Order: sequence, then structure tokens, then C-alpha cells
Amino acid sequence: MKKLLVIWGGLLVAIHAFGQTNDGTEAGCSCPSCIAKAAGKTPPFTLPGLQALNAGLENTTAPEQGNDESAHDEHVDCDHDHVEQASLPAQSHVGHDHSTDGQAEMPAPHAGCDHDHGEAEGVALSVEMMEKVGIQIHEAEGGTIAKRVVFPAEIKLNRDHTAAVSPRYASIVRQVFAEIGDVVRKGDVLASLENRETMAVYTVAVPLDGVIISKDLAVGETAGEDEVLFEVADLSSVWADISIFPKYQHFMRKGMPVEFVAHDGHTARGTIRYISPIVSPETRTFTARCVLEAADEDFTPGAFVRARIEVETVEAAVIVPREAVQTLEGETVVFIPGEHDFQTSVVELGLADEHNVEIKRGLHAGNQYVASGAFSLKAQRVTSGMDPHAGHGH
Repeated sequence: MKKLLVIWGGLLVAIHAFGQTNDGTEAGCSCPSCIAKAAGKTPPFTLPGLQALNAGLENTTAPEQGNDESAHDEHVDCDHDHVEQASLPAQSHVGHDHSTDGQAEMPAPHAGCDHDHGEAEGVALSVEMMEKVGIQIHEAEGGTIAKRVVFPAEIKLNRDHTAAVSPRYASIVRQVFAEIGDVVRKGDVLASLENRETMAVYTVAVPLDGVIISKDLAVGETAGEDEVLFEVADLSSVWADISIFPKYQHFMRKGMPVEFVAHDGHTARGTIRYISPIVSPETRTFTARCVLEAADEDFTPGAFVRARIEVETVEAAVIVPREAVQTLEGETVVFIPGEHDFQTSVVELGLADEHNVEIKRGLHAGNQYVASGAFSLKAQRVTSGMDPHAGHGH
């Protein structure tokens, strides 16, 4: 009986000692949450996206002791699968209920961003901004569109304003008074020569105002009657020979105006004086010739230029300035003023000339549209329609 009492007494002592161990500061579980609770601290965040918040919890005390038992129930088996936790979104506060009605409160989706890519939004500008970027609103109306075609052309000497200077007899050159590039006037003496038969000395003079473009003589040389000693040209008048493609031959006629554009953008104007009736065997084109008067140095003989010729005109129901038409997201559009903003209208284009373009569909006569400043509206639209995640760090 004494032995039995001794055994029961030992068991009671052991049970009491075990109870004191669990009530102490040492955690009964090895997980971070249980260790923190046992130490009287708030359990740390274990999800990878929230671990940065643990820095603010160092001095935070744990909830009232009355909740220890329920909190510890979350870790009954203390087997925390960190692989599964890492796969959860960092924003998902697992096991935490921040709402008053028992449902997690969802954040507003990217405040200030427009994720609705369905109906395109307009561009709104203040009156001050409209004046600053030069917005001008016109009413659509009809007009004439001139179809122009660009042809290659070459500037040549005007043979009607060019003269060759030759000796009157078979002669010997005694003196030379001019060089290539000299500007001369009609009657200026160019050289003196000696008649080989009579030994008489005579001179040759300039037959017209112009520039010496060639010289083929030297003192002491013999010159025959058929030789050209000097060539003088009036370069203020030149020919412009245009190569006309065969399919445009029936559009060409004498008297048509032509605009010539030099390599640096300078322009000159002329009219067609001559159209060749045959095709060049080398270029397979027809030649149309213009005479350019008072042409500047960009249109000197030997220069290649572009010739713009109006080959067709069309009466269009609606025309707008070229700058009113913009390309947006692969579509050709014009901007239409609305009550509070500017909307885009997809249009179909027709013929175009240097200044205007025909609108075949998408804008009707009488409709208002942005005639000037459309590019600024396009830039504003593109900027406001950028990736909605840009700058949010998502």
C-alpha cells in the first residue's frame, strides 16, 4: 500500500512539473508564430510579400491572454508549408479579416487609370489650351482637288539664246581677251586673228549678252573657218526637258503650267512649249519641254529637277486641309468637336493635292471638324491612352 501511495505521489509531481513547463515562456511549438506568442509578441508575417511589415512589429505586444488558446489552434500540427504560402499573392492576407461584415475589403482598381478599352474616350482641352495649341474649327465644304504627278526633268541650254563664235577666214590666233565664265555683253571683243592669206588682222566679238561657257583657242594656233572659238549663252533662259511616262501622254498639252522643284526645295514655274511626238529609245518616255525665264542658279544646265504637273481635277463634295487628317491606331481620322471634348471620326480619303484632301466617307458637308491643331489633339489622345499600368509599378 505504501508503495502504491509512493507511485501515485510521483505521478502527481510529474504532472505538476509538466504543467508548469507549458505555462512558461518556452513555446510548445517551433513555428515563428507560436514562438512569438509565447514571448508575448505579435506573430510575424510569414508570406514573402508581407515580410517587410515585420519591422514595425518588434515592439508590438500580443493580444490578450484570453485569445492565446484560439490563436494556438491555428497551428495544431505546427507543420507550416512555406512552399504553398509563397505561391499565394502577396496582397492576400491569409486568415486575416479586415472588414466589418466578414468579407475582405477589395482595393479600388488603379485609381486614375482607365481600363475600359471599349468605346474610345474623347480629348478634353481648356479654352486656354485650345488657344495655345492653335485649335481651329471649320465647317466641312466641297471644293476642287487637283491631281498632280511628279516627273523627272533635266535643265538644258536654251539653244535659242546660245551663240557660237568662229573665225571668218582660216586664221592664226594673235590675242585672246576672254576666259570661260566671263560675263560679256554684245559687241565685246573676244580675240584678234590674222588672215593667213592676206595677213590682215581682224577681231571677233560677242553676238549677244551672256556668259562664256566654252573656249577652244590659244595664241599662235591655227583656226579654220568651221571651228568654234567661243560659245556664249544667256543662262537667264533655259530649257527644262520633262520625261513623260506613256500612260500620261494623253493628259499633256501645250500651255499646261508646270512647277519645277530643285534639289534644295527652290521652285520655278514654266509652261509646256513643245511635246515630242515620238518615244525616246533610251528612256522609253516622251519629252515635254518648258522654257524657264530668269531661273536662278539652282536651274543651271545639267541639273536634274522634279516637274509637278496637274493632270486631273476633281470636284469633291468634302475637302479638308491635309493637317486635319491624322493616323491614330492604324486608322485615318479627323477630330470632331463635341459638347465637352473632341471625338475622332474614321474617314475614307480620295484624291489629294498639295494642300487639301478629299473625304469620301466619315465627314459630311456642314459638319464641324478641327481644321488646325489636330496633331496636338492626337498627341494628347496618345498620351492619355498609354499603358494604364505605366508608372504604377504593377
